[in-house]
Amino acid sequence: MGDGKTRSSRFRSKNSREQPAPDTGRSNRSAQVEDAPPVAQVGRYVLLKQLGQGGMGVVYSAYDPDLDRKVALKLLQSDGHNDAEAARARLLREAQAMARVTHPNVVPIHDVGMWGEHVFLAMEMADEGTLSGWLEKERPWREVLEVFLAAGRGLLAAHEAGLVHRDFKPANVLLGRGGRVYVTDFGLARKMGEAVVPEEPLPEQAEGLVPPERRMLETTLTRSGVVMGTPNYMSPEQYEGGELDARSDQFSFCVALYWGLYRKRAFDSSRMRAFITSRRKEELVSARTQTLDVAPAPVVKRGPGADLIQEPPRDSKVPAWVRQTLMRGMSLEPAERFASMRELLEALSQERRRVQRQRWAAAACVAGVGLSVVGGAVYRQSQVCTGANALMAEVWGPDSGATLEKAFQATGRPGAGEMAARVTRVLEEYAQGWKRQSTQACEATRVHGVQTEELLSQRVVCLDRRRQDMRALVGVLAQADAKLVDQSLDAAYALPALSECADVGALSEQQRLPTDPSRRAEIARLGGELAGVKAMLDAGRYRPALEKGFSLEAPVLATGYLPLIAELRYDLGVLQSNLGATAESERLLTQALYDAESGRADRLKVFAASQLLVAGYRQKHFTQAESWGGLSEASLRRLGGEPILEADLLTNRANMAIAQERYPEARALLEKVRALQEKALPPGHPKHARTLFLLGRVLLDMDERPRAVALLEEALQKTRAALGPMHPDTGRRHTLLAGLLLEMGQPERALEHARAALAVRTATLGEQHPQVASAMDGVGQCLLKLGRSEESLATFERALALKRKALAPDDEELQYSYDGVGQALLRLGRTREAIEPLRRAVTFPTVSPDALAESGYALARALWSTDSRPEARAEARREATQARERFLQAGLAPRASEVDSWLESLPREPSSLQALRRSTRR
Repeated sequence: MGDGKTRSSRFRSKNSREQPAPDTGRSNRSAQVEDAPPVAQVGRYVLLKQLGQGGMGVVYSAYDPDLDRKVALKLLQSDGHNDAEAARARLLREAQAMARVTHPNVVPIHDVGMWGEHVFLAMEMADEGTLSGWLEKERPWREVLEVFLAAGRGLLAAHEAGLVHRDFKPANVLLGRGGRVYVTDFGLARKMGEAVVPEEPLPEQAEGLVPPERRMLETTLTRSGVVMGTPNYMSPEQYEGGELDARSDQFSFCVALYWGLYRKRAFDSSRMRAFITSRRKEELVSARTQTLDVAPAPVVKRGPGADLIQEPPRDSKVPAWVRQTLMRGMSLEPAERFASMRELLEALSQERRRVQRQRWAAAACVAGVGLSVVGGAVYRQSQVCTGANALMAEVWGPDSGATLEKAFQATGRPGAGEMAARVTRVLEEYAQGWKRQSTQACEATRVHGVQTEELLSQRVVCLDRRRQDMRALVGVLAQADAKLVDQSLDAAYALPALSECADVGALSEQQRLPTDPSRRAEIARLGGELAGVKAMLDAGRYRPALEKGFSLEAPVLATGYLPLIAELRYDLGVLQSNLGATAESERLLTQALYDAESGRADRLKVFAASQLLVAGYRQKHFTQAESWGGLSEASLRRLGGEPILEADLLTNRANMAIAQERYPEARALLEKVRALQEKALPPGHPKHARTLFLLGRVLLDMDERPRAVALLEEALQKTRAALGPMHPDTGRRHTLLAGLLLEMGQPERALEHARAALAVRTATLGEQHPQVASAMDGVGQCLLKLGRSEESLATFERALALKRKALAPDDEELQYSYDGVGQALLRLGRTREAIEPLRRAVTFPTVSPDALAESGYALARALWSTDSRPEARAEARREATQARERFLQAGLAPRASEVDSWLESLPREPSSLQALRRSTRR
């Protein structure tokens, strides 16, 4: 009955439509046979076009059918110097190592595996070209520096994972949507400190002899194809084939930045080769002389390289501190460069630090007032064992409940006062729990001495973030509208669990905050801003939350703090999902999962994988969704198991089973959810009622109607207790029960629920809303079944008048009221009057087949009994025949048989009319 009708299709959820087949790009490129791949598929990946080829392998654009996206697929092969199997194993180990470099500024590697004798890597396909292409246009030096700093953070991530890139240059930096910067092409990457066989770079004059598509290392992962490159970025030690560490990449990075800032080469590659050759000869002569025990002739150290690195032009607008930093990073001796990429990047960030220092100082003071996020808060930290009450009073004090009630009452929403009281109880319990945890955390270190200062600091930071979450939610609730009043209790229960701040194991494993007080203060400030995004998300204010989230993206990414980055991307992913942007939602949630894994934020990883499960089954990508569910479950086990998280995950699994019509499995899962929620959630939590309601729907689909009704009635009672009698969820429970009981032949009980549903809608939406008219339809149907035809007709006529005033003439909602008026008139014996509304009722083709069948069959009977003209009788037969077909389409064979019996009871058509009908059909 859904919104008042007896037809089951009115309240059955429809499966989403199949996604169209991906555009592979082959239809308009069939003539480019040279780009066609030699095989159609590698693993699950469908190859689309070859992007480049070289001695190490081939790069293709490819399509991943499981995740419905394009990727860049690189097939690696051994260099032929070693045993083939050992070489494959080495390549696979290196590929897996690269896959562990998860960072916003490193091109994401989605998959690593073996295909025949090849190792393959599936990577993200960038859309905006390379840094070398971007640099073709003159750019302000600050803009160039900012892009290189982002790329430098990607290199730093690789170094921290133990890899040296060995081929950093502008051609190997990709630009993605939204200005994202990715380091790519780790094809030459080696483990830190691993020596390599000296490789003689191509002479400058020979580079043109090798076509670009054959140079694997110059191949980018962009759709534009290939980009030329030179050996002018290699460090001296790379020319020599010696041991390499992060300082080699540092040299290449500075050479590339030199080019980006000054548009000239830092050194001439032929002179670099001459320098290396000269140095080798010197070292060889020295070694031989020592062997012969002869005193060596005096030489000038590094004579050929004295002016090898060219000084930048003095008339450039680039500041001197940038020039000095670059010259140090390009020192010929690795020991004279910066100790790490981190130090180099900090040296290149001087201006940013100067500009932000005042803002950081202010943020540090704000953070210090709360808890010890910065060094200046040491005194406050020492007092936190007795100061938790004062800190929480800044967010939730004695008058906060009254303020909340006043804001809710101002909306005019029915039951607003009762809802304010429910929300106040939840927030009060949260505040009390926060104060207890704050005190216990402090006493564990300062009083009992059973916890280190470092763990106390981690717990304090976690608790301060929970306080920020609560502050943000209280601020949103203070500006409540009617819709927010309805969602307020869910938003209050959605506050992050305080127990997470007592999980010292998880806190210890998570990526540590930076030691720099200013950077910690910035992370704390941004955490407070993210709390505002989450509060708006939980309150249903999706678009303003999305706008605020986008505004935080750049500063959050700049922190490099992966738990914070993962949180932002998770929130943005959920928001995009709620707004219908499925593809973007999946991309953000996937990246959030990777960031959470890298930052060891396990709970966020569980959330992200669980949301990806939901996105997968909604698109009918069930295999992929199952994989995400398995990952979420495995991560949950690593956390040691948490009943609330497990219940939410099992609920998502149950919904996926429902989408696949695997109802017994869904039933078993939901029974487990009920048991978990009984242990972990307070009695008044709305999730109890929702799980019962979902379980009742599953039993309804399994045709266990008596048990389904019992569960749905229990769900109704729990919903009333949790949310109040006038909450929209309560009204929806009444609506479903009314329709179900009417179908089961219990119109008296159905009428009680239908009238209750009408009362809720009238109170929450106003008397003139079209959804109120839909609820009137439900009441009218129940009255009709009870034989109270006069009351039924009056109810349907009021509903129809209200809908005609508010809706377009072709709105399908009108069909149910037209049908009700016609059916009621038939019951009252006013058959001729019933014909017009019933004719209107069968003109809505998008309405469910069973609803149209009921209207058509009634119209056929009305026409036959009121008009004996041949054309009217023919119309009656047509309407009845079409109604029969629609009953069969709806799976209502008994009703179709009833129509057959009625048609057979009619007198046979005259032979002349039959002949006319046959000729018309021909």
